[in-house]
Amino acid sequence: MTRHYRRCALALALAAACLAPAAQALEIKLPQETAKLRSGTTPGAQGASLCLMCHSVDYVSSQPPMPLGFWDAEVKKMIGTYGAPIPAEQVPLIVEYLNQAYPPASSAAAKP
Repeated sequence: MTRHYRRCALALALAAACLAPAAQALEIKLPQETAKLRSGTTPGAQGASLCLMCHSVDYVSSQPPMPLGFWDAEVKKMIGTYGAPIPAEQVPLIVEYLNQAYPPASSAAAKP
């Protein structure tokens, strides 16, 4: 075997070795979701479950109290930037629910 063929054979062997693990499926088991969205009295409470297609309840719950307008901008960002499949008629209902269940900073201080 010439030096060129040995190099090619070595390169092919290395490439095959690198590709072998990629052929195996990686299985990741996530913990069971136990958190729930806060209860709400507005019709948007059910629509807010659409948010859970992309992220966990913990993500919503971990947001600190933000100024009024935060949830409106956040829902619109999820739709416009990330392509969340939320029907347009649900947007104001979801925003109303989020403002009520996860109130803005000015309202959060007043809550017991």
